[in-house]
Amino acid sequence: MTSTAITPPAPVGAVERRLQKIHMQPVTAVAIVAALIVLVGDSQSLALIPLVGTMAAEYHLTAAQSPLVLSILSIVGAGAVPVLTRVAERISLRGFLIIGLGIATVGNLLCAVAPGFTLLLIGRLLLGLSAAAPISIALMREKSRDVHGTNRGMGLITAAIGLGVAISFLMGGTVLALNGSVSVVFWIMALLAAISLIGAWILVPDFKLEAKEHIDYAGAVLLIIGLTAIAVGISYGADWGWTSAGTLGVLIGGAVVMAIWVWVELSVKEPLIDLRITFKQTTVPAYFSAGIYSALAILSNLAVTTFAQIPAEELKAFGPLAYGLTDWGHTVLESAMFLMPTAFFVLFGGFIMGPIMTKLGLKQTMVFGALLTIIGFAFLAMWHSTWWANMLGMAIWGFAFALGYSAANAAYLHAAKDKEASLFSAAGTMVFASIGSFGAVVFSAVLAGNLLIHQLPAEAAAAALKASPALGSLPSAGAFTWSWIVCAIGGGILLVLAIVHKNAEYQGGLTEELMLASSEVTGAPEKEIIVED
Repeated sequence: MTSTAITPPAPVGAVERRLQKIHMQPVTAVAIVAALIVLVGDSQSLALIPLVGTMAAEYHLTAAQSPLVLSILSIVGAGAVPVLTRVAERISLRGFLIIGLGIATVGNLLCAVAPGFTLLLIGRLLLGLSAAAPISIALMREKSRDVHGTNRGMGLITAAIGLGVAISFLMGGTVLALNGSVSVVFWIMALLAAISLIGAWILVPDFKLEAKEHIDYAGAVLLIIGLTAIAVGISYGADWGWTSAGTLGVLIGGAVVMAIWVWVELSVKEPLIDLRITFKQTTVPAYFSAGIYSALAILSNLAVTTFAQIPAEELKAFGPLAYGLTDWGHTVLESAMFLMPTAFFVLFGGFIMGPIMTKLGLKQTMVFGALLTIIGFAFLAMWHSTWWANMLGMAIWGFAFALGYSAANAAYLHAAKDKEASLFSAAGTMVFASIGSFGAVVFSAVLAGNLLIHQLPAEAAAAALKASPALGSLPSAGAFTWSWIVCAIGGGILLVLAIVHKNAEYQGGLTEELMLASSEVTGAPEKEIIVED
C-alpha cells in the first residue's frame, strides 16, 4: 500500500538561517564547537599538572589543598554531569550548552583573580559542574543526518583532544620557563571558554524533546551521591590508604548507593537513564573502551613526562642502580615535547577517522586501535631509555588512540535512536569518566611501589636520604617499565572489548528525501513524500 504524506513546516531560527548563509551543515557546526569545548576541557584538566608546585606557592595552598584543587573537577562532575546531560534535553540542549560554557568562563575567571584557596576552589568547583562536553556530543548526534556525519563529527572531536594535549602541557611548561604566574593560565583558559561560548551562541542550533517526561529526581540524587562517593574514594585512596576506613567507607558506600540506583532505574516508569536501552552488547564494550583509553592517555602522559624529567645528576648517587642516562633531566617545557608525537597523530588521525570508521566499520577500527595500543606500549616497555624510542612509542600510541577512542564513542552514538543521544551520552559519561580517573591513581601506585631508595641496603638508604631527602621520591627504572607493561595490559583489555563488541546498525538520521522536503529558507513543505508500507 502507498500513502502520501506532507512534511509539516519546520521552524527555522536565526542560527539555522545563519548556517544556511555560510553553507554549513548543523552537524558540522556542532562538531566544531564540540571540538573547542574539548580543547577547553583538556586545558582545565591537564595544564595545571606541571604547575602544582607553582600554584601552591602562588595561592598559599597547604599540602592537602593542592590535590583537592586538582581533583575537585572529577569529584563534582562525576555525578552532576550525567544528570545535567539528561535534564538538558528536556529543556534545551543549546541552552544548557551555553550555560555550561558560561560556567566554565566564570569559573576560570574566579581562579584567575582568586587571592587564595577558597575562591580558587569555588572556581574549580564551578568548572566541574559544566556538562558542555557530553551535551555537545549528544547534540552533534541529534543533528547528524547519517552515519558519515556522526563519524566525521567524532573524528573532529578526537582531533581536538590531540591539540588540547599539546597546548595544555606546552602552556604549563612555558609558564614555568618564563617564571610566570599560574593566574595567566587561568586567564588563557577563560579566554578559550569565552571563545567557545561565542561560537556556540553563533553556530549551535537547538534540540529538545517535544514530549515532556517526568524527571526522575530520586534517580538523579542517588546517581550524584553514588558517583561522587566513588570519585572521592578513587581520588584520595592513595593519600588516605586504600585499606583505611575512610577510603573503604566511601567506596563501599558509593557502590551500595549505585546498587540502589540500579534497582530504582529498573523499577520506575520514566528512569533518568534507561539501563535496558543503554546497556547492551552494542554499547557496554564501547563505554568501557572509551574509559580505558582515557585512563591510558593520562597514565602515558604522566609516565613519559616524568621519565623525561628524571634528574640525571641526582641518579649518580645510586651508582649501578641508576638508569644509565646521560642527557636526561629535561625541564617541564622540554618534557612536553615528548608528547608532541602523540598530539600530532591524535590530531592528524582525528581528521581522517571519519572515512576510516565508515570504511572499516567500528568493530574493526576498535580492533586495530587495540592492537596498535599493545604494540606501542610493548615497544616502550622494552625500549624507553632514549628520546627517539619514547617519541616512536608515543607516536604509535597517538594513532592507536585516534582509532580506538573515536570508534568507541561513535559506537554508542550509532546505537542511539533519534532523540536518544543525550541518554546514551549520559550513560557513557557515567562509565568512562569513572574509569578514566584511575589513570593517575595507577601511575602513582606504580611509582610508589618502585622507588630507587628501596633498592639500597638500609644503611646506604639512610645515608642517601640524609644527604638529599629528595632522593627518597625518585622512582626506579623498573617503575617506568611497569608503567608501560600496565598500559600494554590495558591494550589487551581493549582488544577483548573490541572482539566482544557488536556493531549496531545506525539507528537514526534523516533520509535524503526527508531532508529535501522543507524549504531551505522558510522551512515550509515544498514536496510530497511517498511512504511505502
